Amino acid sequence: METVPFTAEEIRSYRHKAEMPMYVAMVILNVLIVIGVLVFGIMGALGYGPMAGELGERITELMTGVSDSGNNSLSYVILIVMIPVILIAGVYLVYAQYRANSIRITEKNFPEIYAFVDEYSHRLGLKKVPKVYLTQENGLLNAFSTFILRRQYVVLLADLFEVAYLEHHDIESIKFIVAHELSHIRLRHATYSYQLSILFANYIPILSTALSRAREYSCDRVAQHLVGTSGVEPMMALVVGKHLYKKVDVEDYVQHCHETRGFFVFIYNMMSTHPIMPKRIQALLKDQGSGRLFF
Repeated sequence: METVPFTAEEIRSYRHKAEMPMYVAMVILNVLIVIGVLVFGIMGALGYGPMAGELGERITELMTGVSDSGNNSLSYVILIVMIPVILIAGVYLVYAQYRANSIRITEKNFPEIYAFVDEYSHRLGLKKVPKVYLTQENGLLNAFSTFILRRQYVVLLADLFEVAYLEHHDIESIKFIVAHELSHIRLRHATYSYQLSILFANYIPILSTALSRAREYSCDRVAQHLVGTSGVEPMMALVVGKHLYKKVDVEDYVQHCHETRGFFVFIYNMMSTHPIMPKRIQALLKDQGSGRLFF
């Protein structure tokens, strides 16, 4: 594989076509929500508007879980203003947890893994190689990228890693998983500013999950071009488990993907933060274009 960094145009071409329009819509909604809360909260504190009086107390109690006959509206405004600080404290606490209970992948701990983390970080144009931690989570098969202030890191859960690494010697699947998570960092999904910019809009059903599915499609496509494989096998591990995924007949699975349809399948996909697996695998096999978000 080439080690030439991707251009900005290439990165844009790998994004799902609906990702950025939905993100912009979410940012606008987030700003409107914050402005609305501040305006109505201040009006309520001054005795005006829907947040004033008994109705305001009930709304504030519903939103905050606190029953207080005092200056509820002003307290709620203060809480909204403090949320960024609370979020920072929360992400640093999670980071402390993983630093305390994980092994960091380095040049000496799993050096072959570190080598392609370093390579992919370079090809994605990241200024620094993100730290990658390996940890045990009671059998969960997953990996994720997340953040602290001005830095991002990746967490790999040990169960999928150890079977692919030891039992199947399947470095390609590990590469795809790592590349997918590094893509979240490159596309700035795993940053404090990104999460804060859509914090309240994330509670809007349908739109928030659709944006999340678009992000996953985007990172799948970037990972494909980083690794040079379809990425189907690591997806199969999420379907049938870490020991059986190598036994799946992918062609047969894809043939039956077309049968996975219907109203309740549509509703389930709409509610999911990740594309349902039939849609995700069909998008991976296309090797280009955008996966289907809804139908």
